[in-house]
Amino acid sequence: MKPNTLLLTALLFSTGVHAQWSAGVAGIGSATPYKGLSSESIVIPIVSYEGERVIWRGPSLQYKLSGLKRNQPSLRLSIDLAPNELEAEESIELSGIETRDLSFLAGIRYIHPTEIGEFSAVLQTDITNKHDGIRGAVNFDRVLFSAADRSWALIGGVQVEYLNDRYANYYFGVSEAESIASNFAEYEVDALWQGGLTLGGYYRFAGNWQFTAQTRWLSLATDIKDSPIVDDSSSIDGFVGLTYQF
Repeated sequence: MKPNTLLLTALLFSTGVHAQWSAGVAGIGSATPYKGLSSESIVIPIVSYEGERVIWRGPSLQYKLSGLKRNQPSLRLSIDLAPNELEAEESIELSGIETRDLSFLAGIRYIHPTEIGEFSAVLQTDITNKHDGIRGAVNFDRVLFSAADRSWALIGGVQVEYLNDRYANYYFGVSEAESIASNFAEYEVDALWQGGLTLGGYYRFAGNWQFTAQTRWLSLATDIKDSPIVDDSSSIDGFVGLTYQF
C-alpha cells in the first residue's frame, strides 16, 4: 500500500498563508493494517494553487460556492483521491486476494471556522467506477499553541469517518471468489463509523518558506478489525513537507 496521499493534500497547505501558488517536496509515510504489509514511505514533489474560488492541492480540487473571503463559512464542490488502497500482490499472506485500487471521490465539502477551532464536513461518492461507494467525514481542528506572529503553530484535531457498505466491503471484505482462491473465509463488511486523532503543525521562516508536519491515528471500526485480511486495530499516516509560497 502506498502512503496516504489524500492526507497530504488535505492538510499540507491548510495552515499556510493565503497565496496563489506553493511548491515544494514532501515525505509521506503510512502503517497499513493489512496482513503482511509493513510501513512504507515515499518522497514526492508537491504543487498547489489557491484562488478566489478554485483550490488545487495535488489530486484534490475544490470549487467554492460560498465563503470567498478567508475565515468565512464555505460550501464547496470537491474532487479528492480516496484514502484507501490495497496492493495485495506485495504480501505473501494475502495470496489469492485481489488488489483494491485507488479511487477518486466527488461531492460536497463544508468548512466552518469558529473562535474555538474549525469544523469541516465532507460527503463524496466514487466517480471512477471502482466500488461506487460513499465516504463521509466530520473534522474539528484547533490551534493548541502558536506564536504571536503566527510564524509557527501546533494543531490538534479529531475526526469521525463514515464508509458505506460498498466502500467498506471493497477495501476490507473477502469475496466468494477470493475465498476459493485463498485461505480466507468469505467476509462482508457493512456500513461503519470510525474515529481518529490528528496532530500537526507548521513553521514559517526566511520569508515565504514553510515546514509542515502532520500525523493521523485512526481507530478502525470493529467490522474492519474483524476482517480476515486485517491484522491491526488501527492505522497511522503522516507526512513532513517543505514548501515555498510564491
